[in-house]
Amino acid sequence: MKFLVSRASWLASWVAAGVLMVLGAGVAVADATPGVEHLTPLPGAQYARAPLVNADGTKAYVGAIEASGTKLYVVDTRTGEITAQVSTGAGRWAGPMVFGARGRLVYVVTEGTLNVIDTATNTLRSSIPIPDQPRPAGSRPGSLSRMAISPDGATIYLDQTGPEDNGPSVGPSRLLVFSTARGAFTTTVPLPGESPRDIVVRPNGTDVYVSGDVGLIHLNTATAVPTVLRTIAATGFVDELALTPDGRRLYALSKPDGHAALVDLTHDSVLITIDFRSDFSPVLSPAVSQDGTRLYVLVDDQRTAPKVLSYDTATNTQLPDETVTDFDVERASGLTVGPDGETMYITGTNDVDDPGVYLQTVNF
Repeated sequence: MKFLVSRASWLASWVAAGVLMVLGAGVAVADATPGVEHLTPLPGAQYARAPLVNADGTKAYVGAIEASGTKLYVVDTRTGEITAQVSTGAGRWAGPMVFGARGRLVYVVTEGTLNVIDTATNTLRSSIPIPDQPRPAGSRPGSLSRMAISPDGATIYLDQTGPEDNGPSVGPSRLLVFSTARGAFTTTVPLPGESPRDIVVRPNGTDVYVSGDVGLIHLNTATAVPTVLRTIAATGFVDELALTPDGRRLYALSKPDGHAALVDLTHDSVLITIDFRSDFSPVLSPAVSQDGTRLYVLVDDQRTAPKVLSYDTATNTQLPDETVTDFDVERASGLTVGPDGETMYITGTNDVDDPGVYLQTVNF
């Protein structure tokens, strides 16, 4: 594993000098064991999404597809051990996940269903069918792409592509609104375009942004039924989104093009476009650190080893010394940056050495 060169050198010099640091209360100690990692095999999994990590960084929740259906793996991040496996259905698709109720619940979308999992008991509390959408006879419901939860935990927003008929979508997409108190879907809102991708909610709880084929869609959720305010077409086709902690800016990533538009959410305008120079390698899983100083993206072209690029959010320029490479997974499918800002969680697969699906935990 090649870790961050500058930080590793700094730590090595302190260890060589035999310096003992006395840390005050509340200070993170992740740097005390730089480079420690876990590689956790997910038995039976054929594909795994980027995990959710709880607020204190002690648990990772990984949604996975298996031959017999879908499952949520619960991993102790301190030991790398799987502590629970929760079956979530017999479908062949494991979708987006969010925490609810201050981390006491995990909501995970599977094929046609929103599942509610109790994190105290690691049990499936309920499974709520996704309301069907208007669609031509013989077509299938559209894909459930991503979801986001309001800051107060009261509302979940889930986007869905237009109906599918053995090819591209054949109808309009929509936003579904779910009340966590009622445990039910309350309304749906038609969306521009046919292929929504990702959702974020600003900290004010009233501004929702949905990415997709038409650009970046801005909705106002102050009323019972959200309304579309505008579409920011200047972003171009947008896949994944990463919101800054203050909610003022948004990185809108286009995976196949290898670039991201930085959007000023006060004026809904594109400030700059960042070219990740990925040579058309897929770029995915954008993440902004909790202090707002770094943007991380995962690059994996399925031919060479995956890597994580680091960008300074003040200048939006790459920091080559902070590139992380040489992961133990041969192919990476998702990246999550932990709440301590010192840990990365990578899901991926090995095809040659020890074939299987893994969660890798890395202190960087």
